[in-house]
Amino acid sequence: MLRRSSSDKRDGRKKIVLTASAVEMSDFNLNPFMAFSAGFPLPLPKRVLREKLYPPTPLNEDGTVRFAPYGLRKIESLLIEEFGEENVVTVYPTMLERFVGKETIVGISSMDPLGIGFVSRTYTSLIGMNGKPVTRLEFEDLLSNPVLKKYRPRIVLGGSGAWQVVKAGLQEELGINTVVIGEAEEDVVELFRKALRGEELPKLVICRKPELENVPCIRRASIFGVVEVTRGCGRGCQFCSPTLKQRYSFPLQHILKEVSLNAYSGTRMITLQTDDIFLYKTNPDFKPNGDAVVELIDSISKVKGVQYIQVAHAALAPILYDRRIVENIAPVLVEKSRWTYLNNQKYATFEIGIETGSVRLMDKYMKGKALPYRPEQWPDIVVQALGILNDNQIYPLATLIMGLPAEKEDDVAATLELLDRLKHVRVFFVPLLFTSEEDCFLSRERHANLKGLTELHWDVFSTCWRHNLKTWGDEGFQRLVRIGGLIAYLTYYRWLHGPRVLKHILKVSAWGGNS
Repeated sequence: MLRRSSSDKRDGRKKIVLTASAVEMSDFNLNPFMAFSAGFPLPLPKRVLREKLYPPTPLNEDGTVRFAPYGLRKIESLLIEEFGEENVVTVYPTMLERFVGKETIVGISSMDPLGIGFVSRTYTSLIGMNGKPVTRLEFEDLLSNPVLKKYRPRIVLGGSGAWQVVKAGLQEELGINTVVIGEAEEDVVELFRKALRGEELPKLVICRKPELENVPCIRRASIFGVVEVTRGCGRGCQFCSPTLKQRYSFPLQHILKEVSLNAYSGTRMITLQTDDIFLYKTNPDFKPNGDAVVELIDSISKVKGVQYIQVAHAALAPILYDRRIVENIAPVLVEKSRWTYLNNQKYATFEIGIETGSVRLMDKYMKGKALPYRPEQWPDIVVQALGILNDNQIYPLATLIMGLPAEKEDDVAATLELLDRLKHVRVFFVPLLFTSEEDCFLSRERHANLKGLTELHWDVFSTCWRHNLKTWGDEGFQRLVRIGGLIAYLTYYRWLHGPRVLKHILKVSAWGGNS
């Protein structure tokens, strides 16, 4: 173990410094959904973006961050336990100069370092502008920090987007010594031991699956008050990485300990990190454990200082299987929500995955998504489950995936038919291009891109955004989009996407407020 006295207290240099890009070190003014905008190319100065869109997390008196990404806090806990609190700090990128020295090991976490995740690839392609999403620009800015150039510390990159650097072959060019892929609890401490002893580090670490008891509680507060409720999924969707992780439900006391820590530290929001809230203590056949889910939400709501509760993700099939769960948790989620509709009516929300209306693609790539039902029931599951959510003042954000491998025109047409059935539902659609992430079953498949989209694919995009504008925008905003859409086409988008895009811009922007 590292001696506790080894950090240089005279100049503040630390043995281990953890950080993330400016985008990931912000709570976007306490709006987790606004964080998606970092996947867009935004032609504004960095100073303006950092001030208005993603302001820095508050700092403690010693210059460390008050709140940090949840995954980074997990690693921080393990490293503090091993090497001592005085040797490990987590800092905002602009504070690196205060803490990094000749012997420092720098650990970086990133969700989307190169801007090639689902959202980034899709909307960078559509919007164009400078060609790079903000998340990539800020990651590059972090690695170009003068103190990293000066001392050339060894850099370890982890996080859910670390695979991007490996897949792009940019690890050496970016000056990253080791890339860590997967759940790091079993391997990260030994990696940092080697680094601190000056030993040669592996270029790539594929982590072992951790045992539940080896996953620590965080010691310091997380951005958005994130608390992990479940890990992994097991439904087997081939485009998704969580399906490769062993499924855990964390003990309630473990969860409440992290909730209390966040609330005590001044976090107004508690975000329940899960790939599906209905997986919490689920039965092996994916039939939800309603009592456990209700107890979880009720217990969190009673923790002193919890102002808002935000569930990250939910699946649709369990909602239809037992609507009473939604009916029991919705009053708490709505009461503890920070979201209001156009008429100032409160509502709750979370992310769901519709992905497709095609039964064929459901059966081929994601049949477990319909469990405990059959894939051929998927379109009806979607319609009925969203109806149940809306009846309980829950209006979700829903993703759809365009360009899955072997997708045919009939599959896209089926998605359009499903969207037509949902035209009166309060939901925010986010259509995405298929992205072959490294840690999923379809990792060797080719990314979908705009050049490969058919006219029906464009219809899906325009139908989704037409619905969003009508459902969520007031009349003044709709008029602004109509004018802006035409100007954007005449000045830019006809050159970027060709004349055919005009029809779809008009389809989105010409929807009247009473249509």
